[in-house]
Amino acid sequence: MMKKFGIVSFILLLMVSLPLTAMAADPVKYSNQVDVNIKESSSVYVSLKGSYQLVNLDTQSIEILPVNTTVYGKKTSSGVQVDYQSKYQTSAKGFDIQEIPGNQKIAIFTLQSEMKKGASSGYPTIKTFSAGDSATYIQSFTNSLGETWYNVTSGSSSGWVLGSTTQLQTISGLSLVDASDGRTYRGSFLFSPSGTNVKLINYLGMEDYLKGVLPNEMPASWHTEALKAQAIAARSYAYSTKSTLSNTVASQVYKGYSSEDSRTNAAVEATKDLKAVYGGKPIQTFFYSTSGGKTANISDVWNTSQQPYYTSVADTYENSPHSNWTQSFTPNEILKSFGVTKADTVLYDMSLSKTGANGEVSGVTLTTSDGVITKTGNENTIRKLFPISSSSSYGMIKSNWFDTSLTKSKNAFVVQTASGQSNISSAVAQTVQTKSGQVTLSNPTYSIQTNSGVITSSGITSVTDITLNGKGFGHRIGMSQYGAKGFAENGWNAEKIITHYFQGSTVSK
Repeated sequence: MMKKFGIVSFILLLMVSLPLTAMAADPVKYSNQVDVNIKESSSVYVSLKGSYQLVNLDTQSIEILPVNTTVYGKKTSSGVQVDYQSKYQTSAKGFDIQEIPGNQKIAIFTLQSEMKKGASSGYPTIKTFSAGDSATYIQSFTNSLGETWYNVTSGSSSGWVLGSTTQLQTISGLSLVDASDGRTYRGSFLFSPSGTNVKLINYLGMEDYLKGVLPNEMPASWHTEALKAQAIAARSYAYSTKSTLSNTVASQVYKGYSSEDSRTNAAVEATKDLKAVYGGKPIQTFFYSTSGGKTANISDVWNTSQQPYYTSVADTYENSPHSNWTQSFTPNEILKSFGVTKADTVLYDMSLSKTGANGEVSGVTLTTSDGVITKTGNENTIRKLFPISSSSSYGMIKSNWFDTSLTKSKNAFVVQTASGQSNISSAVAQTVQTKSGQVTLSNPTYSIQTNSGVITSSGITSVTDITLNGKGFGHRIGMSQYGAKGFAENGWNAEKIITHYFQGSTVSK
Protein backbone atom coordinates (compact mmCIF):
# COMPACT_ATOMS: atom_id res chain seq x y z
CA MET A 1 0.00 0.00 0.00
CA MET A 2 2.85 2.36 0.80
CA LYS A 3 4.31 1.82 -2.67
CA LYS A 4 0.97 2.51 -4.32
CA PHE A 5 0.53 5.72 -2.31
CA GLY A 6 4.01 6.82 -3.27
CA ILE A 7 3.25 6.24 -6.95
CA VAL A 8 -0.03 8.19 -6.71
CA SER A 9 1.77 11.05 -4.95
CA PHE A 10 4.47 11.10 -7.59
CA ILE A 11 1.90 11.26 -10.37
CA LEU A 12 0.08 14.09 -8.57
CA LEU A 13 3.29 16.05 -8.07
CA LEU A 14 4.23 15.52 -11.69
CA MET A 15 0.81 16.69 -12.85
CA VAL A 16 0.83 19.93 -10.88
CA SER A 17 4.47 20.80 -11.52
CA LEU A 18 4.71 20.17 -15.26
CA PRO A 19 5.79 23.41 -16.98
CA LEU A 20 3.19 24.99 -19.25
CA THR A 21 4.07 26.13 -22.76
CA ALA A 22 1.48 28.97 -22.79
CA MET A 23 3.02 32.44 -22.98
CA ALA A 24 1.34 35.86 -23.02
CA ALA A 25 -1.96 35.96 -24.83
CA ASP A 26 -1.82 36.22 -28.61
CA PRO A 27 -3.16 39.66 -29.56
CA VAL A 28 -6.02 40.09 -31.98
CA LYS A 29 -4.81 40.05 -35.59
CA TYR A 30 -6.55 42.74 -37.64
CA SER A 31 -7.50 42.10 -41.23
CA ASN A 32 -6.05 44.89 -43.42
CA GLN A 33 -4.85 46.90 -40.44
CA VAL A 34 -5.32 50.68 -40.48
CA ASP A 35 -3.29 53.05 -38.26
CA VAL A 36 -4.88 56.39 -37.31
CA ASN A 37 -3.24 59.18 -35.31
CA ILE A 38 -6.09 60.39 -33.08
CA LYS A 39 -4.21 62.69 -30.69
CA GLU A 40 -0.77 64.15 -30.17
CA SER A 41 -0.01 65.82 -26.87
CA SER A 42 2.51 65.92 -24.03
CA SER A 43 0.22 63.50 -22.17
CA VAL A 44 -2.51 61.08 -23.26
CA TYR A 45 -4.52 58.28 -21.68
CA VAL A 46 -6.75 55.31 -22.49
CA SER A 47 -9.34 53.60 -20.26
CA LEU A 48 -9.74 49.94 -21.16
CA LYS A 49 -13.23 48.43 -21.39
CA GLY A 50 -12.15 44.98 -22.45
CA SER A 51 -9.25 42.56 -22.63
CA TYR A 52 -5.85 44.18 -23.24
CA GLN A 53 -2.19 43.66 -22.53
CA LEU A 54 0.62 46.22 -22.21
CA VAL A 55 3.82 45.68 -24.21
CA ASN A 56 7.00 47.61 -23.47
CA LEU A 57 8.55 48.08 -26.94
CA ASP A 58 12.07 48.32 -25.49
CA THR A 59 12.05 45.15 -23.40
CA GLN A 60 9.11 43.31 -25.05
CA SER A 61 7.82 42.57 -21.54
CA ILE A 62 4.06 41.91 -21.51
CA GLU A 63 1.53 42.47 -18.77
CA ILE A 64 -2.17 41.66 -18.95
CA LEU A 65 -4.27 44.57 -17.71
CA PRO A 66 -7.51 44.25 -15.74
CA VAL A 67 -10.72 45.59 -17.22
CA ASN A 68 -11.28 49.31 -16.45
CA THR A 69 -7.56 49.99 -16.11
CA THR A 70 -6.60 53.52 -17.16
CA VAL A 71 -3.13 53.86 -18.66
CA TYR A 72 -1.62 57.34 -18.65
CA GLY A 73 1.21 58.15 -21.04
CA LYS A 74 3.50 61.16 -20.95
CA LYS A 75 6.59 62.29 -22.83
CA THR A 76 9.85 62.25 -20.92
CA SER A 77 13.40 63.09 -21.94
CA SER A 78 14.09 59.38 -22.40
CA GLY A 79 10.92 58.46 -24.32
CA VAL A 80 7.49 57.59 -22.96
CA GLN A 81 6.42 56.82 -19.39
CA VAL A 82 3.16 55.01 -18.64
CA ASP A 83 1.43 55.02 -15.26
CA TYR A 84 -1.28 52.54 -14.28
CA GLN A 85 -2.51 50.92 -11.06
CA SER A 86 0.15 52.67 -8.93
CA LYS A 87 2.90 51.35 -11.21
CA TYR A 88 4.93 52.87 -13.99
CA GLN A 89 7.26 51.87 -16.83
CA THR A 90 9.46 53.79 -19.25
CA SER A 91 10.42 53.01 -22.82
CA ALA A 92 12.37 54.89 -25.47
CA LYS A 93 10.32 53.29 -28.25
CA GLY A 94 6.94 53.55 -26.55
CA PHE A 95 4.21 51.12 -25.56
CA ASP A 96 1.71 48.92 -27.34
CA ILE A 97 -1.71 48.34 -25.76
CA GLN A 98 -2.86 45.21 -27.54
CA GLU A 99 -6.39 43.89 -27.70
CA ILE A 100 -6.52 40.21 -26.82
CA PRO A 101 -9.40 37.90 -27.77
CA GLY A 102 -12.54 38.31 -25.68
CA ASN A 103 -14.84 35.69 -24.17
CA GLN A 104 -12.03 34.47 -21.93
CA LYS A 105 -11.28 34.61 -18.21
CA ILE A 106 -8.60 36.60 -16.48
CA ALA A 107 -7.44 36.30 -12.88
CA ILE A 108 -7.43 39.58 -10.94
CA PHE A 109 -5.46 39.49 -7.69
CA THR A 110 -7.27 40.89 -4.65
CA LEU A 111 -4.19 40.48 -2.42
CA GLN A 112 -0.48 40.13 -2.96
CA SER A 113 -0.13 36.71 -4.58
CA GLU A 114 2.77 34.41 -5.41
CA MET A 115 2.85 32.41 -8.65
CA LYS A 116 4.19 28.93 -7.81
CA LYS A 117 5.62 26.21 -9.99
CA GLY A 118 2.99 23.83 -8.69
CA ALA A 119 -0.45 23.91 -7.03
CA SER A 120 0.89 24.08 -3.47
CA SER A 121 2.57 26.69 -1.29
CA GLY A 122 5.61 24.43 -0.98
CA TYR A 123 6.69 24.98 -4.57
CA PRO A 124 9.20 27.67 -5.56
CA THR A 125 7.88 31.15 -6.34
CA ILE A 126 8.12 32.24 -9.97
CA LYS A 127 6.63 35.71 -9.68
CA THR A 128 4.83 37.91 -7.15
CA PHE A 129 1.69 39.86 -8.07
CA SER A 130 0.42 42.96 -6.29
CA ALA A 131 -3.24 43.57 -5.54
CA GLY A 132 -4.93 44.77 -8.74
CA ASP A 133 -2.56 42.90 -11.09
CA SER A 134 -4.00 40.35 -13.48
CA ALA A 135 -3.03 37.32 -15.53
CA THR A 136 -4.66 35.07 -18.11
CA TYR A 137 -6.59 32.19 -16.56
CA ILE A 138 -6.14 28.69 -18.03
CA GLN A 139 -7.60 26.12 -15.64
CA SER A 140 -8.33 25.28 -11.97
CA PHE A 141 -7.06 22.47 -9.70
CA THR A 142 -7.94 21.47 -6.11
CA ASN A 143 -5.01 19.85 -4.31
CA SER A 144 -5.03 17.22 -1.55
CA LEU A 145 -5.34 19.95 1.10
CA GLY A 146 -8.61 21.12 -0.45
CA GLU A 147 -7.03 24.35 -1.73
CA THR A 148 -8.16 25.67 -5.12
CA TRP A 149 -5.31 26.88 -7.32
CA TYR A 150 -5.55 28.65 -10.68
CA ASN A 151 -3.19 27.95 -13.54
CA VAL A 152 -2.32 31.36 -15.12
CA THR A 153 0.10 32.99 -17.53
CA SER A 154 1.65 36.45 -17.24
CA GLY A 155 4.15 37.65 -19.81
CA SER A 156 6.57 34.79 -20.43
CA SER A 157 5.82 33.15 -17.08
CA SER A 158 3.23 30.52 -16.25
CA GLY A 159 2.35 28.78 -12.99
CA TRP A 160 -0.19 28.45 -10.19
CA VAL A 161 -1.78 31.03 -7.89
CA LEU A 162 -3.94 30.46 -4.81
CA GLY A 163 -7.62 30.88 -5.61
CA SER A 164 -8.43 32.57 -2.29
CA THR A 165 -6.32 35.61 -3.30
CA THR A 166 -7.72 35.78 -6.80
CA GLN A 167 -10.97 36.78 -8.49
CA LEU A 168 -11.89 35.40 -11.93
CA GLN A 169 -13.48 37.74 -14.45
CA THR A 170 -14.88 36.92 -17.88
CA ILE A 171 -14.04 39.40 -20.64
CA SER A 172 -16.77 40.15 -23.17
CA GLY A 173 -16.27 39.69 -26.91
CA LEU A 174 -16.28 43.44 -27.76
CA SER A 175 -13.33 45.33 -26.34
CA LEU A 176 -13.49 49.14 -26.37
CA VAL A 177 -11.24 51.96 -25.25
CA ASP A 178 -12.18 55.42 -23.94
CA ALA A 179 -9.39 57.75 -25.11
CA SER A 180 -8.20 61.16 -23.96
CA ASP A 181 -9.87 62.88 -26.93
CA GLY A 182 -13.23 62.08 -25.30
CA ARG A 183 -14.24 59.34 -27.76
CA THR A 184 -14.58 55.56 -27.58
CA TYR A 185 -12.73 53.30 -30.03
CA ARG A 186 -12.43 49.73 -31.17
CA GLY A 187 -9.03 48.13 -31.64
CA SER A 188 -5.61 48.62 -30.06
CA PHE A 189 -3.39 51.60 -29.28
CA LEU A 190 0.20 52.69 -29.57
CA PHE A 191 1.86 55.30 -27.36
CA SER A 192 4.64 56.57 -29.62
CA PRO A 193 7.19 59.33 -28.81
CA SER A 194 7.05 62.31 -31.19
CA GLY A 195 9.33 65.24 -30.37
CA THR A 196 8.06 66.69 -27.11
CA ASN A 197 4.74 64.85 -27.43
CA VAL A 198 3.22 61.39 -27.38
CA LYS A 199 1.28 60.22 -30.42
CA LEU A 200 -1.81 58.20 -29.55
CA ILE A 201 -2.33 55.90 -32.52
CA ASN A 202 -5.40 53.69 -32.84
CA TYR A 203 -4.91 50.60 -35.00
CA LEU A 204 -7.68 48.25 -36.03
CA GLY A 205 -9.15 46.32 -38.94
CA MET A 206 -10.20 48.12 -42.11
CA GLU A 207 -13.91 47.36 -41.83
CA ASP A 208 -14.15 48.51 -38.20
CA TYR A 209 -12.18 51.65 -39.12
CA LEU A 210 -14.70 52.46 -41.86
CA LYS A 211 -17.57 52.16 -39.38
CA GLY A 212 -15.99 55.09 -37.54
CA VAL A 213 -15.56 57.08 -40.76
CA LEU A 214 -18.79 56.80 -42.73
CA PRO A 215 -21.27 58.69 -40.49
CA ASN A 216 -18.75 61.53 -40.22
CA GLU A 217 -18.30 61.84 -43.97
CA MET A 218 -21.91 61.37 -45.12
CA PRO A 219 -25.21 61.67 -43.21
CA ALA A 220 -26.44 58.21 -42.19
CA SER A 221 -29.96 59.21 -43.28
CA TRP A 222 -28.95 59.41 -46.96
CA HIS A 223 -29.89 56.80 -49.58
CA THR A 224 -28.31 53.40 -48.94
CA GLU A 225 -26.62 53.30 -52.38
CA ALA A 226 -24.96 56.65 -51.67
CA LEU A 227 -23.76 55.29 -48.32
CA LYS A 228 -22.40 52.20 -50.04
CA ALA A 229 -20.62 54.37 -52.63
CA GLN A 230 -19.09 56.36 -49.76
CA ALA A 231 -17.98 53.11 -48.09
CA ILE A 232 -16.23 51.97 -51.29
CA ALA A 233 -14.58 55.37 -51.76
CA ALA A 234 -13.43 55.57 -48.11
CA ARG A 235 -12.09 52.00 -48.23
CA SER A 236 -10.20 52.64 -51.48
CA TYR A 237 -8.71 55.84 -50.09
CA ALA A 238 -7.48 54.07 -46.95
CA TYR A 239 -6.05 51.14 -48.94
CA SER A 240 -4.11 53.46 -51.23
CA THR A 241 -2.68 55.55 -48.39
CA LYS A 242 0.40 53.79 -47.05
CA SER A 243 1.23 56.08 -44.13
CA THR A 244 -0.52 56.58 -40.79
CA LEU A 245 -3.85 58.29 -41.40
CA SER A 246 -5.13 61.46 -39.76
CA ASN A 247 -8.54 61.49 -38.09
CA THR A 248 -9.41 64.81 -39.79
CA VAL A 249 -10.24 66.00 -43.31
CA ALA A 250 -6.50 65.77 -44.01
CA SER A 251 -7.27 62.05 -44.53
CA GLN A 252 -10.82 61.07 -43.61
CA VAL A 253 -12.86 62.18 -40.61
CA TYR A 254 -12.71 59.31 -38.11
CA LYS A 255 -14.44 59.44 -34.70
CA GLY A 256 -14.37 55.79 -33.73
CA TYR A 257 -17.03 53.64 -32.10
CA SER A 258 -18.65 56.70 -30.50
CA SER A 259 -19.94 57.86 -33.88
CA GLU A 260 -21.11 54.55 -35.38
CA ASP A 261 -24.62 54.26 -36.81
CA SER A 262 -26.43 51.06 -37.75
CA ARG A 263 -27.20 52.39 -41.25
CA THR A 264 -23.63 53.28 -42.12
CA ASN A 265 -22.39 50.06 -40.48
CA ALA A 266 -24.74 48.16 -42.79
CA ALA A 267 -23.26 49.98 -45.81
CA VAL A 268 -19.75 48.97 -44.73
CA GLU A 269 -20.80 45.35 -44.26
CA ALA A 270 -22.69 45.25 -47.57
CA THR A 271 -19.57 46.40 -49.47
CA LYS A 272 -17.02 44.37 -47.49
CA ASP A 273 -13.58 44.48 -49.18
CA LEU A 274 -14.89 46.29 -52.30
CA LYS A 275 -12.55 48.96 -53.70
CA ALA A 276 -12.23 51.19 -56.76
CA VAL A 277 -9.44 49.71 -58.86
CA TYR A 278 -7.52 51.02 -61.88
CA GLY A 279 -4.74 49.04 -63.54
CA GLY A 280 -5.12 46.31 -60.91
CA LYS A 281 -4.47 48.64 -57.95
CA PRO A 282 -6.78 50.53 -55.56
CA ILE A 283 -6.91 54.21 -56.45
CA GLN A 284 -6.91 57.16 -54.07
CA THR A 285 -10.60 57.93 -54.32
CA PHE A 286 -10.84 61.61 -53.41
CA PHE A 287 -14.26 62.89 -52.40
CA TYR A 288 -15.76 66.18 -51.23
CA SER A 289 -19.11 67.87 -50.62
CA THR A 290 -20.28 69.46 -53.89
CA SER A 291 -18.97 69.80 -57.45
CA GLY A 292 -21.26 72.63 -58.55
CA GLY A 293 -22.45 70.70 -61.60
CA LYS A 294 -19.13 69.39 -62.92
CA THR A 295 -16.21 67.73 -61.20
CA ALA A 296 -12.70 69.05 -61.86
CA ASN A 297 -9.73 67.72 -63.76
CA ILE A 298 -7.03 67.13 -61.18
CA SER A 299 -4.56 69.11 -63.33
CA ASP A 300 -6.85 72.17 -63.16
CA VAL A 301 -7.00 72.41 -59.38
CA TRP A 302 -3.87 70.77 -57.99
CA ASN A 303 -1.33 71.68 -60.69
CA THR A 304 -0.37 68.04 -61.09
CA SER A 305 -0.32 65.62 -64.02
CA GLN A 306 -3.70 64.55 -65.33
CA GLN A 307 -4.93 61.01 -64.60
CA PRO A 308 -7.80 59.40 -66.54
CA TYR A 309 -9.74 58.54 -63.39
CA TYR A 310 -9.59 62.18 -62.19
CA THR A 311 -11.30 63.60 -65.27
CA SER A 312 -14.07 66.21 -65.20
CA VAL A 313 -17.54 64.65 -65.47
CA ALA A 314 -21.08 66.01 -65.22
CA ASP A 315 -22.95 65.89 -61.91
CA THR A 316 -26.38 65.46 -63.44
CA TYR A 317 -28.47 65.10 -60.28
CA GLU A 318 -26.49 67.05 -57.74
CA ASN A 319 -28.74 69.18 -55.54
CA SER A 320 -26.72 70.86 -52.84
CA PRO A 321 -26.93 74.07 -50.79
CA HIS A 322 -23.34 74.64 -51.93
CA SER A 323 -23.92 74.22 -55.69
CA ASN A 324 -23.93 78.02 -56.04
CA TRP A 325 -22.59 80.45 -53.47
CA THR A 326 -21.85 84.15 -53.02
CA GLN A 327 -19.25 85.74 -50.77
CA SER A 328 -18.49 89.45 -50.34
CA PHE A 329 -15.26 91.17 -49.29
CA THR A 330 -14.01 94.69 -48.66
CA PRO A 331 -10.93 95.96 -50.50
CA ASN A 332 -9.01 96.14 -47.22
CA GLU A 333 -9.70 92.45 -46.50
CA ILE A 334 -8.31 91.44 -49.88
CA LEU A 335 -5.32 93.79 -49.75
CA LYS A 336 -4.39 92.40 -46.32
CA SER A 337 -4.71 88.84 -47.62
CA PHE A 338 -2.32 89.72 -50.45
CA GLY A 339 0.24 91.02 -47.97
CA VAL A 340 -0.39 94.77 -48.38
CA THR A 341 0.33 96.51 -45.08
CA LYS A 342 0.00 100.21 -46.03
CA ALA A 343 -3.27 101.57 -44.74
CA ASP A 344 -3.69 104.11 -47.57
CA THR A 345 -3.21 101.68 -50.48
CA VAL A 346 -6.09 101.88 -52.94
CA LEU A 347 -7.40 98.89 -54.89
CA TYR A 348 -8.14 99.92 -58.48
CA ASP A 349 -8.98 96.57 -60.04
CA MET A 350 -8.96 92.76 -59.72
CA SER A 351 -8.66 90.21 -62.52
CA LEU A 352 -8.69 86.40 -62.62
CA SER A 353 -6.66 83.88 -64.57
CA LYS A 354 -9.17 81.11 -65.32
CA THR A 355 -7.15 78.26 -66.82
CA GLY A 356 -9.33 75.31 -65.78
CA ALA A 357 -11.53 73.46 -68.25
CA ASN A 358 -14.64 74.64 -66.39
CA GLY A 359 -13.24 78.07 -65.54
CA GLU A 360 -11.31 77.16 -62.38
CA VAL A 361 -9.13 80.05 -61.16
CA SER A 362 -5.37 79.59 -61.02
CA GLY A 363 -4.30 83.21 -60.49
CA VAL A 364 -5.59 86.52 -59.11
CA THR A 365 -4.14 89.95 -59.99
CA LEU A 366 -4.70 93.15 -58.04
CA THR A 367 -4.00 96.58 -59.50
CA THR A 368 -3.32 98.99 -56.65
CA SER A 369 -2.00 102.48 -56.04
CA ASP A 370 1.29 100.80 -55.07
CA GLY A 371 1.56 98.61 -58.16
CA VAL A 372 0.36 95.28 -59.48
CA ILE A 373 0.28 92.11 -57.33
CA THR A 374 -0.32 88.64 -58.77
CA LYS A 375 -0.82 85.45 -56.75
CA THR A 376 -0.98 82.01 -58.39
CA GLY A 377 -1.30 78.47 -57.10
CA ASN A 378 -3.47 75.40 -56.69
CA GLU A 379 -7.07 75.48 -55.50
CA ASN A 380 -6.11 75.57 -51.84
CA THR A 381 -3.79 78.56 -52.38
CA ILE A 382 -6.41 80.47 -54.37
CA ARG A 383 -9.18 79.79 -51.86
CA LYS A 384 -7.02 81.06 -48.98
CA LEU A 385 -6.60 84.41 -50.76
CA PHE A 386 -10.23 85.05 -49.77
CA PRO A 387 -10.38 84.35 -46.01
CA ILE A 388 -13.71 84.10 -44.23
CA SER A 389 -14.50 83.58 -40.56
CA SER A 390 -16.82 80.57 -40.99
CA SER A 391 -15.25 77.41 -39.57
CA SER A 392 -17.65 75.32 -41.65
CA SER A 393 -15.80 76.52 -44.75
CA TYR A 394 -12.37 75.96 -43.18
CA GLY A 395 -11.72 79.72 -43.14
CA MET A 396 -11.65 80.18 -46.92
CA ILE A 397 -14.00 80.33 -49.90
CA LYS A 398 -15.67 77.07 -50.89
CA SER A 399 -13.87 76.36 -54.19
CA ASN A 400 -11.63 77.86 -56.87
CA TRP A 401 -14.47 77.90 -59.41
CA PHE A 402 -15.79 81.46 -59.26
CA ASP A 403 -16.23 84.84 -60.96
CA THR A 404 -15.86 88.31 -59.48
CA SER A 405 -18.20 91.27 -59.50
CA LEU A 406 -16.55 94.56 -58.54
CA THR A 407 -18.30 97.70 -57.36
CA LYS A 408 -16.22 100.80 -58.11
CA SER A 409 -16.33 104.53 -57.44
CA LYS A 410 -14.85 106.91 -60.01
CA ASN A 411 -11.98 109.35 -59.57
CA ALA A 412 -10.79 108.16 -56.20
CA PHE A 413 -7.03 108.02 -55.78
CA VAL A 414 -4.13 108.83 -53.48
CA VAL A 415 -1.96 111.95 -53.89
CA GLN A 416 1.21 113.13 -52.21
CA THR A 417 0.82 116.43 -50.40
CA ALA A 418 3.20 118.50 -48.31
CA SER A 419 1.75 116.90 -45.20
CA GLY A 420 1.63 113.31 -46.51
CA GLN A 421 -0.61 111.13 -48.67
CA SER A 422 -4.33 111.82 -48.99
CA ASN A 423 -7.31 110.15 -50.64
CA ILE A 424 -9.17 112.55 -52.93
CA SER A 425 -12.03 112.02 -55.38
CA SER A 426 -10.94 114.75 -57.86
CA ALA A 427 -7.94 117.02 -58.54
CA VAL A 428 -10.10 119.81 -60.02
CA ALA A 429 -9.38 123.08 -58.21
CA GLN A 430 -6.30 121.48 -56.63
CA THR A 431 -2.86 123.11 -57.02
CA VAL A 432 -0.38 120.60 -58.42
CA GLN A 433 3.28 120.60 -59.37
CA THR A 434 3.96 120.20 -63.12
CA LYS A 435 7.16 120.44 -65.23
CA SER A 436 6.43 124.12 -65.88
CA GLY A 437 5.54 125.00 -62.30
CA GLN A 438 2.51 124.96 -60.06
CA VAL A 439 -0.92 125.17 -61.66
CA THR A 440 -4.49 124.98 -60.46
CA LEU A 441 -6.46 122.34 -62.36
CA SER A 442 -9.78 123.31 -63.88
CA ASN A 443 -10.23 120.62 -66.57
CA PRO A 444 -11.81 117.38 -65.22
CA THR A 445 -9.62 115.35 -67.59
CA TYR A 446 -5.91 115.20 -66.78
CA SER A 447 -3.02 112.73 -66.78
CA ILE A 448 -1.27 111.49 -63.63
CA GLN A 449 1.97 109.58 -63.15
CA THR A 450 1.49 106.52 -60.89
CA ASN A 451 3.75 103.63 -59.85
CA SER A 452 2.17 101.50 -62.55
CA GLY A 453 2.26 104.11 -65.33
CA VAL A 454 0.48 107.21 -66.59
CA ILE A 455 -3.31 107.14 -66.27
CA THR A 456 -5.99 109.72 -67.12
CA SER A 457 -8.42 111.04 -64.58
CA SER A 458 -11.37 109.68 -66.54
CA GLY A 459 -10.02 106.13 -66.04
CA ILE A 460 -9.21 106.37 -62.35
CA THR A 461 -11.61 104.30 -60.24
CA SER A 462 -11.27 102.43 -56.97
CA VAL A 463 -12.92 99.21 -55.84
CA THR A 464 -15.40 99.63 -52.99
CA ASP A 465 -16.85 96.12 -52.82
CA ILE A 466 -15.89 92.66 -54.13
CA THR A 467 -18.43 89.90 -54.65
CA LEU A 468 -17.47 86.35 -55.60
CA ASN A 469 -20.05 84.14 -57.29
CA GLY A 470 -18.88 80.56 -57.11
CA LYS A 471 -19.82 76.93 -57.57
CA GLY A 472 -19.14 73.81 -55.50
CA PHE A 473 -17.57 73.09 -52.14
CA GLY A 474 -14.20 71.38 -51.83
CA HIS A 475 -11.42 70.49 -54.25
CA ARG A 476 -13.98 68.95 -56.67
CA ILE A 477 -11.72 66.02 -57.65
CA GLY A 478 -13.43 62.63 -57.75
CA MET A 479 -16.75 61.92 -56.03
CA SER A 480 -19.21 64.63 -55.09
CA GLN A 481 -21.09 63.43 -52.02
CA TYR A 482 -24.20 65.44 -52.85
CA GLY A 483 -23.87 64.19 -56.40
CA ALA A 484 -23.71 60.57 -55.20
CA LYS A 485 -26.86 61.22 -53.21
CA GLY A 486 -28.59 62.55 -56.33
CA PHE A 487 -27.52 59.62 -58.48
CA ALA A 488 -28.66 57.13 -55.79
CA GLU A 489 -32.06 58.81 -55.57
CA ASN A 490 -32.36 58.44 -59.33
CA GLY A 491 -31.77 54.70 -59.38
CA TRP A 492 -27.99 54.39 -59.67
CA ASN A 493 -26.29 51.71 -57.59
CA ALA A 494 -23.05 52.23 -55.67
CA GLU A 495 -20.80 50.59 -58.26
CA LYS A 496 -22.21 52.72 -61.09
CA ILE A 497 -21.75 55.87 -59.01
CA ILE A 498 -18.11 55.06 -58.28
CA THR A 499 -17.20 54.19 -61.87
CA HIS A 500 -18.86 57.40 -63.09
CA TYR A 501 -16.81 59.64 -60.85
CA PHE A 502 -13.60 57.65 -61.40
CA GLN A 503 -13.60 57.08 -65.14
CA GLY A 504 -12.08 53.80 -66.29
CA SER A 505 -12.08 52.25 -62.82
CA THR A 506 -13.78 49.03 -61.77
CA VAL A 507 -15.15 47.95 -58.39
CA SER A 508 -13.72 44.68 -57.08
CA LYS A 509 -12.21 42.99 -54.03
